[in-house]
Order: sequence, then structure tokens, then C-alpha cells
Amino acid sequence: MLLPVAILASACNFPGSVTPARTAQPQSSPPGTQQPTSTTPVNTPEPAAPTPARAAFVPEPDFVELSPDGQWTASAFGYEPPIWMQVERADESVAWEVGSDGEGWFEVMLRPVHWSVDGRYLYFTLIPLVDGFVLYTDGSGLQRLDLGDGQVTKILAGEGELQAFSISPDSAQLAYIRNEGEAELLIVRDLGTEEEFQWELSGTLAQAGGITWSPDGSALVLLVTWGFSWEEARTDLVLLNLRSRTQEVLLHDDPRIFYRIQWIDEHTVYLEDRLTVTGWSLDLETGEMILTPTPIPAQEP
Repeated sequence: MLLPVAILASACNFPGSVTPARTAQPQSSPPGTQQPTSTTPVNTPEPAAPTPARAAFVPEPDFVELSPDGQWTASAFGYEPPIWMQVERADESVAWEVGSDGEGWFEVMLRPVHWSVDGRYLYFTLIPLVDGFVLYTDGSGLQRLDLGDGQVTKILAGEGELQAFSISPDSAQLAYIRNEGEAELLIVRDLGTEEEFQWELSGTLAQAGGITWSPDGSALVLLVTWGFSWEEARTDLVLLNLRSRTQEVLLHDDPRIFYRIQWIDEHTVYLEDRLTVTGWSLDLETGEMILTPTPIPAQEP
């Protein structure tokens, strides 16, 4: 259960003051009310140095992410529920605070997923900390925060499961994996009309994910892996053309487990082998794989 709270920046800061706040509920609930400000009386002497309790009142965030336009900062706090995330404007005029009870996960944190290109929304999820042979997961559940009014909308229900999903570069579409019995399905949803299309990836138990969109959002690639250990794993790489709504298997029954997938151009995808950390370029037209030097991040001057 998410408990979003909006915090409006105070016009001035007084020693020991508590920031005025109003509670912002999900869209089905009415807006909250303004809370009173509690200010330390002027005749109460301030301590010479911060006490441990005062320091704990403003904890350091466990994760920070800046929006692409630099206008917002998302700061996540805590790994053990209850946890929360604060999303604040750069000018400190407003901050929205979203809380969660963890939805049954023992160790979990809130994490941004996608800032919409129009600057209106932040999509976010719960990231559970789990062990085991888990290859593809982007979180559990997907929520959308309206940066204008603080309303939170549920896009995907978490249902206590790890999920794979990705939003297109133009913020118009959502691709996600859904299980139906032993079948693995890929669903693509139009975030405007809510229309969905689906493709079956596997009729037997498998792990699917690593969804990576082409820069123009007209296609995507993803991985489907069978087997429940590093030794047993065999992977297909699937190309989905959203214009023709067709899918093509470009790699089949490959013993490698890939990650860090990215599009180089409209015909080429780069992948890294998780075990050997070697890079490969895949030609999407011919299916040819070429060993490629692993990209090295540019060093700061």
C-alpha cells in the first residue's frame, strides 16, 4: 500500500520547525488537508550542537536520481518497511513524498523507473532484495506519480511477484511480461488508450525480460531463458516489430546469459555475456554475432 504525501516548502525556516504538509491520496480519494506548522517557542534555547534525534530526523537518502531536465530530484529512504521516496523540485517550491509498507517484502526500496518526456510524470516501482537464480527483474508493481498534483496511479499490480517491464523512450507505451499458467506472455500497452497486444514467448516455465526498446519505439528486443541454474540455462533473443506486430527469434538455445543490452543503431544490438563479461554485437537482419570490445565509460577530466 502506497501512502503519497506532498510537502510544500516553507517560505522561511525557523529553528526546530516542522515543514507544513498536505496529504495527497491516490486518484480515487479526495485531496488531503493542510497540516499546521509546529514552531519552537522563541524562549526555548536551541542546543549548541545537533542531537542524535535531530540528525535522525533528516536521514541521508539511500538512492538519488535527477530527472533528465534537471527540474526534479527523487530520493529514496530505507530498505526495511515502512519506506518512502521524496520527489522535490529543484527550486524547492514543492516536494511529493510517497510511502510504502513494502507490500509483503522484507527488504525492499522505492526506485524511479522512468521520467515522462513531457515532464509530467514519474513512474516508480518497488525493488525487492532477493537471492536465487533470478535473471530478469525490473521491480514489483509499477506506479505513476503526477508531478503537478501529487496523485498516484497504479499501472501494474505487484501481487508479491518480481516483474519485468519497460516504458518506451517516448513515454507512450509499456511493455511487460505476464505469466498465465506455465506460459510467458509479452504485453504491450498503449499508455494513452490502454489498448493492449500480446505475444506468447514460451509455453513452458521460463524467465523472460531484459526488455530494451529501439530509440524510435518501433521495436524491442528481449530475452527468454529456460533452465533453473547457470549450467542448465538456454536463452532465446526475440525481436518484436511493433509496426508489423511480428516477432522473430534471432538467437535460439544459446548457452550464454546476456545482460546490459543496448541498441547501437536500427540494425544492431549490443549485449554482454554475464559470466565472461564479453561484449557481442548482434546484426538484427542477419543474426550474425560479432565479438566486440566492451565499452568503457568515459573518464571525468
